[in-house]
Amino acid sequence: MLAVLSLSLLVVALDLTVLNVALPTLSTELEPSSVQLLWIVDVYSLVVAGLLISCGTLGDRLGRKRFLCLGFLVFGAASATAAWANGPAMLIAARALLGIGAAIIMPSTLSIIRNVFTDRKERTVALAVWATMSAAGAAVGPVVGGVMIEHFWWGSVFLINVPIMVFALIAALALVPESRHPNPPRWDTVGAALSVTGLISLVYAIQHGGAEGLEAQTIITGVLGIVLLTALVLRVLRVPAPLFDPALFRNRAFSVAVVTVVLAMFGMGGLMLLLTQHWQFIGGASPMESGLRLLPLLLATMIGAPAMSVIVPKYGTRYAMMIGMGLIGGAFFVLMNVEPDTEYWVFAIALAGIGAGAGCAMTAASDAIMSTAEADTAGGAAGIEETSYELGNGLSVAIMGSVASALFRREMDTSVPGVDAKSMDAAREGLPDAVGVAAALPGSAGAELKRRADAAFADAFGFTSLCTGIILVLVAIAVFLFIPRSAGRVTAGAEDGGGGPEGGVDLVKQAPGEDAENRAEPVDRP
Repeated sequence: MLAVLSLSLLVVALDLTVLNVALPTLSTELEPSSVQLLWIVDVYSLVVAGLLISCGTLGDRLGRKRFLCLGFLVFGAASATAAWANGPAMLIAARALLGIGAAIIMPSTLSIIRNVFTDRKERTVALAVWATMSAAGAAVGPVVGGVMIEHFWWGSVFLINVPIMVFALIAALALVPESRHPNPPRWDTVGAALSVTGLISLVYAIQHGGAEGLEAQTIITGVLGIVLLTALVLRVLRVPAPLFDPALFRNRAFSVAVVTVVLAMFGMGGLMLLLTQHWQFIGGASPMESGLRLLPLLLATMIGAPAMSVIVPKYGTRYAMMIGMGLIGGAFFVLMNVEPDTEYWVFAIALAGIGAGAGCAMTAASDAIMSTAEADTAGGAAGIEETSYELGNGLSVAIMGSVASALFRREMDTSVPGVDAKSMDAAREGLPDAVGVAAALPGSAGAELKRRADAAFADAFGFTSLCTGIILVLVAIAVFLFIPRSAGRVTAGAEDGGGGPEGGVDLVKQAPGEDAENRAEPVDRP
């Protein structure tokens, strides 16, 4: 059963990055406009972020297995549609439908793990596998995409999802037990509408702001998103049957874990953007080579995540998250002195540290979040956690990308001998633009512009890494200060019984045996 859940999550995570390699071929075949191309890339994560909380709570009401299977059907159908899209509009619609399927699948996997694995130690292991598969999908996406594009057409990057979804659907029907809230409260339609529109507006503002800067459209949508989400918070606090339980955020372990997820993703998302630009535009690596260079991240995650299944029950959530965030922050300090000719082994060490840290922090945070939540309402908590992933990644690309771009433009402010003013203005837009301009210039002028751009990008990369490392180390300190020492520890024979008064996951103080078997309604167990 865990293999089915992990495989489905791997495919969903893979779809976040696999398209990047196919974009040049796709652009040639479908000829989308610049706006259409932007929507092809962004609409998937936009829809996912907007629907996660609502889909998580719906799964609690309708049955988690049933909802998961619906997600498989939607995701598989959308993948086939995207593979044979005959135009940009059709591909955009298919990508949006993929986002709907992913938003159904992602919280369903977590909430099923919460209900099925009633033993805390077993659940920590299951969450470690879950976190590893999520990282694996994102890391191998460019590699898989590169292989498929090299041997087949661009649509094959989507078509590979179809047989996997068919297998996952059959396996889920046979192996995954059904569970749902036995007495679900009235569905908060207004709260769901506020959640969807508010999150989509906010995430769109983050994505658009990172790409285009603080334009009027970015500001308007960002303010709209904040207003709608503020209205959602006020509604959740006042209505008797809210979209999700606000008491979750009164629990320090839950709140700090959510912030940890956001900031761990903040460290990783923007880094992938900067690394691939460094390797491809400075080092001349192909997209597939860049994907292969990310493998230390995956391998270290596969070590760090399982390690948490030992650390969390014995020493608690606080130490696990603190170690994880400290490792990620320390890895960024390794990258603060990156130069254009920095050897790959330096990047590999940093990626290993980030992977191990992310495996530790993400697994511990998931364990804290899902153990704090009641089994009956696990889908809502899972939706909040998954939304934190999306927000952290979006903020990372927007903020780290914007800071690096601003620093790059400042470093490129002085003119280069032999390069006219118009070419210099174009080169200041970013490293890809500068490399393109330099390639078109003759003789020493082009070489000097390329050298200047490489150095400017390396300086921007280094300063951005330093700032990110400082932020993440401060988060590690905050985790130590604000999460109770006993949170997450398990005594021999103890089982999970829901939230505790202090950390929400101190199982030493809880009665054994009170879990999904008592609260969730089993429908069919194989």
